[in-house]
Amino acid sequence: MNENVLDVLLYLFENFSLPDIGTSGEIRDDLGEAGFFPDEIDDAFDWLSATRGDGRARFAAPTSDAVRVYAGAELLVLDAECRGFIAYLEHIEVLNAEHRELVIDRLMALADDEAATAELEQVKWVVMMVLSQAPDQDLAYARMEALMHAEAPGAAH
Repeated sequence: MNENVLDVLLYLFENFSLPDIGTSGEIRDDLGEAGFFPDEIDDAFDWLSATRGDGRARFAAPTSDAVRVYAGAELLVLDAECRGFIAYLEHIEVLNAEHRELVIDRLMALADDEAATAELEQVKWVVMMVLSQAPDQDLAYARMEALMHAEAPGAAH
C-alpha cells in the first residue's frame, strides 16, 4: 500500500472535514508544514477527488442479488481477511453495494503494486473516508465509527 499517501489522507481525515476539502492552498500549506511532500499531497487530493466521483462516472449500483467476484489483482491486494471484513460490512448494512465497490476501487488506487497487500486497519480507514464523503450515509458512518471504537484496545464491553 502507498503508506505516504495514506498518511496524508489520515491526516486530512483527522484534521479536516473531507467533504469540504477542495484544492485549498491553505490546506496544502498545512500539509507541507506537517512534513508531507508535494507529490504525496497531490496524490491524496487526486484520491479524494476520485472518491467523490469528480471527473469520472460513479459506479452503477449493483443489484441486490449480484454476487461480487474479485479480480486477480484485487485478490492479491485484498487478502481473505480484508475481503471478509468488506463482506461483513455489507451484510450488516454499513456498506451498500455501490460503496463497497468504491471502497475496493480506492484500496486498489492506494496499492503501489500488486505485491502490496492491504491491512485490515487500512480497509477500515478507507471505509470511514468513503462514508464520510457519501451523502445520506450518516448512520452507516456512525455504525462504522462505533464498530472501530468497540474493537479498540481497552474498549468497554
